[in-house]
Amino acid sequence: MKAPMDYMLLAETALLAGEIMLVSGAEIYRVEDTVGRMLGTSGLERAEVFVVTTGIIITLSDPQIKPISLVRRVPEKSTNLGNISETNEISRQFCGGSISLEEAYERIQAIRGKQRYPRWFLNLCMILTTGFFCIILGGSAADCLLSLMNGVFIVLWTEALGKLQAKSFFLNLMGPLFIALFSTVAAGIGSPYVNAEPMIAGSIMPLLPGVAITNAIRDTLQGDYVSGGARIIEAFVVALAIAVGIGVGLALGGLVMGGIGL
Repeated sequence: MKAPMDYMLLAETALLAGEIMLVSGAEIYRVEDTVGRMLGTSGLERAEVFVVTTGIIITLSDPQIKPISLVRRVPEKSTNLGNISETNEISRQFCGGSISLEEAYERIQAIRGKQRYPRWFLNLCMILTTGFFCIILGGSAADCLLSLMNGVFIVLWTEALGKLQAKSFFLNLMGPLFIALFSTVAAGIGSPYVNAEPMIAGSIMPLLPGVAITNAIRDTLQGDYVSGGARIIEAFVVALAIAVGIGVGLALGGLVMGGIGL
């Protein structure tokens, strides 16, 4: 005889899966689909899920049980496709009956604290990205080396903001400001062997909201206009902060070069 399902554990497991996917940068429709499939295994009369970019609401109700409603706020997001894929795979295994509810909860819980790559490796990739994009965008070897210095600053600034628990807006504003200022001064001193344009363009690549724009389009095409609009605004704010930072940095760089007579 099949054991009765723990509906509260099911709700907690589905909510945790949705939270991990949303934090990791998954599209809204993908999160709703995964959570909805998991809740659907309950066989109850109503299994509802509502997801926006900053939170998840789920409800289980049936005449036979006391209604269960859970809410989880998700204020911060990043990009981790590995977490999305692994959580999605576990949910499919659970819905297919390959694993139990308890095993699914334990495996999804383990994803939350998993660090796929060491921090130093991620920082190194961030630094190298700035240099490689500089070369792709037409920079010279000298431009590439100087772009790597911009990458070092981005990493140090990111780590400092993380310790201060500051918002990413300050990274997107002050990072490009320093990049533009440093690149302008370096180009003025090293002219004609150093060019500011590929240095600046390559260095801001890790900060651009590419994933946010992609998800905004996909959510909008799926009919999630609220979430799609919110992500478009998010991408716009990030792009605006980067543009303002670069503009101020270029202005300050021009003042510095004018001050030293170059």
